[in-house]
Amino acid sequence: MNSFTPRELPERQKKLQPILGIPVPYLFAATSALSVALFTWPLRWILSGSAILTFAILSGAANGHRILPFFNIWSLLLLINLSYGVAATSWLLHGAFVAACYPAIFFTCLFQFDPVGRFVRRQVRNVLKELQFIDDQIAFFDIPALEIDVDVNGLMNIRGMTFCLSSLMIIAHGVEVGIKFSEDMEIAIAVDEVKISLFRKIVISDVYAAVKGGEDEMYLRKLSENGRTPTDNSFMSSDTPLLSTAAKTGDTRSLGVAMHERMTERTSESMTKGPAPKPISPSVGLKGIKQLSPDDDHARETYKNILTHIQETSIITVCQEEVQEMLRTKHVEGEVLDDKKDYRSAICSQLHGKPTVPHCSKRSIRVSTLQQDMPMRKFLHRLPLLLRCTLNPIAYFHPIYIKSITAGGSGAMIETMLHKQIFQDHPEQASDVKNLKKRISAWLKDANFVFEAEKITGMASVPINPVFNILSDLLFDDIMVYRTVKEEVDYKQIVHLGGADARISVPSFLLPHHEHILPPVPTQEDKAAQQQKIDDADSQPKTIQAEQELAQLRKDETNVNISAHVRLPACFDQSLLDFIAALVKATKIVEMDKVEKSLDKEIHGFREFTKAVKTDLNDKMRRVAVDAAANDKWIAKLVGKVTKKLETMQGDIGYSGDLPVALDVYRKKAEPGSKLMP
Repeated sequence: MNSFTPRELPERQKKLQPILGIPVPYLFAATSALSVALFTWPLRWILSGSAILTFAILSGAANGHRILPFFNIWSLLLLINLSYGVAATSWLLHGAFVAACYPAIFFTCLFQFDPVGRFVRRQVRNVLKELQFIDDQIAFFDIPALEIDVDVNGLMNIRGMTFCLSSLMIIAHGVEVGIKFSEDMEIAIAVDEVKISLFRKIVISDVYAAVKGGEDEMYLRKLSENGRTPTDNSFMSSDTPLLSTAAKTGDTRSLGVAMHERMTERTSESMTKGPAPKPISPSVGLKGIKQLSPDDDHARETYKNILTHIQETSIITVCQEEVQEMLRTKHVEGEVLDDKKDYRSAICSQLHGKPTVPHCSKRSIRVSTLQQDMPMRKFLHRLPLLLRCTLNPIAYFHPIYIKSITAGGSGAMIETMLHKQIFQDHPEQASDVKNLKKRISAWLKDANFVFEAEKITGMASVPINPVFNILSDLLFDDIMVYRTVKEEVDYKQIVHLGGADARISVPSFLLPHHEHILPPVPTQEDKAAQQQKIDDADSQPKTIQAEQELAQLRKDETNVNISAHVRLPACFDQSLLDFIAALVKATKIVEMDKVEKSLDKEIHGFREFTKAVKTDLNDKMRRVAVDAAANDKWIAKLVGKVTKKLETMQGDIGYSGDLPVALDVYRKKAEPGSKLMP
């Protein structure tokens, strides 16, 4: 929580010293008044606002707090009055100067003089009662949720947002996102704080995600397909299927009501919160005192209480307290959670059983409505170059720094997926796989598996020239995987990597409003030319590449290239190796059982009978070989030798591949209309 301390003056802002004992602003005002009495031109100069702006800046400099402190004051005043001198030569320029000068006077006074700031904040509070104005900050609470109804169903809720004018920073408090990907999978994401420093960087605190699957885990499972269908044509809705489904498990109370009920439930409060005050000298303490009006004091206290409430009721804080309570009730001896990484894995495991959107707003704005009502949509459709020129500096000046990403899923969901992919068609009474299946199920069923990445840096590059691709780089400083069992208070790290990096290359024609540069629809001539290229290939690699290009040409697809590298050394837990060994053995046995038995076929003649017996004997011999050679200990020992060397090796292990993307979807979304600046 940020502490609220009186605003300190930067060292570079030194007070403007008086001239002959007279303050410079008063001397300037007297000189201006005298010039009006002697000449006619100063009156127009004063009415234009140039003299008033000069007086305001001089007053701020005399008080030791003025705008643009990095700019020399005399150069700034010379620039203002020289601009007036140029504007005075034309009535059009003079009107433009006056139109720009008086708003500048307002913002200068608002920044430099506290009485003006208090007056403006008090008046705005009376008009906009839902907002909080504190010093140079504007706070928004009870913000409508963003309802995702395009491609997938989802809901994003931001509990509060603060905009700081002096530092040009936007802070989002309590971000909660729930997305339903399919009927058997959804994801819940929670972040306590997101700081967007405009034209500098984006800093995100610990990110927690829970992948949920199955009827017992999913909270948005009951959402029907009409969840994407709007109930009306209004811009803001309050009765959509998504809101109704999320409200069944989430808290829909406003922050004011929730804070009041929380305060009444508390029986006692501590006298102070946070660290003890630091001792300082009386002179320093008196200098730091800042007189506050009752309105400012009340607004600041309200803002602080709301942020404290958001932090205390955050789903991450709740899970953290539950982990601490569980460790106390279990009477665990020793340090189970050695560091913050282990602690984050425990919090993520606890998050898995919570509602997907814990604090749901009563109102929402649909993404489809924003797309339809966006005034810039048609304008950007005509000017794709403007879109690229806008995205280019935004991507360049806003690298993303994430403290950590912790995502978890239940072992029961993984077990269900393995059953569908491997064991579904295998008979349950088969004893050879039955024991292996029990071992696999025992390791998965009651556990959660958590992936954790620390210190993530993301950078993107959007080219202005559409010939080049959009590039996105990700850097992970540390990567871990945990197997956690809450009932047994067991949080074991099973994988630890030295880091990773990835690069994603996306064709520029996949940007919105760029359907005019999509590759043309493949024709028969194009396919014939590609077939000829296959026939003319002089080597097997070139032939395979040409065949892949022909297959994509027939499917009308393009590629998104993904390159990923894992940094060594790497450590693997023995229990994970045993699980992999059992899974590999079970997979091989199931594959052999799927082969149709030779003796089950209809046989004609002695030669076919002999061949069938020989084939069946070979299958049985291979099966005996698998049971004998491919036992768990042998596989685990072999893999253990390799992984033991990985614990001391240096270097990278990487893979680069293409992700096919169908172009037919983008062709259908193409909007009519010519392009002015493609």
